Amino acid sequence: MNLPRLFDKFLMRLGYIRPETSVEVDPILIPLIESIANREGLTATDTVNQLLSFAVGEQHFIDENLSLWETLTDREKETVAFTCLGYTNHEIALKMVISPNTVKTHLRNVLQKFDVSSKAELQVLLASWDFRGWDKPDMDSALHFYPDKG
Repeated sequence: MNLPRLFDKFLMRLGYIRPETSVEVDPILIPLIESIANREGLTATDTVNQLLSFAVGEQHFIDENLSLWETLTDREKETVAFTCLGYTNHEIALKMVISPNTVKTHLRNVLQKFDVSSKAELQVLLASWDFRGWDKPDMDSALHFYPDKG
């Protein structure tokens, strides 16, 4: 057993390190982490902490956006999907069988909920989301959301 691991076990027994905070790193990642650390002039520990901090921040950002998504009505979600697919308000209105003014209303509500000021900002915010499933040519929006009208 190497000295650092022995020291860690000693600190765990004293209660300074909790076992649940100790993690195993995939051995395949260690050379990659060391390479990044060397390139950035950091220790491997600092590099791991920075990478984890970034990943946790990204996950928090994703969770926030998903929470905001859940506050949208079905029609607002559909408007967002078509907006992120690059449709104009007029095209969205035709696909959703609503007026362009109603599209604008849905977009205004969505932009406010996501705290962005334009469709372009919304598209950037949700750029990693895959909305292709919303763009089915045989999908009649009115029937999709209101099956009793079919």
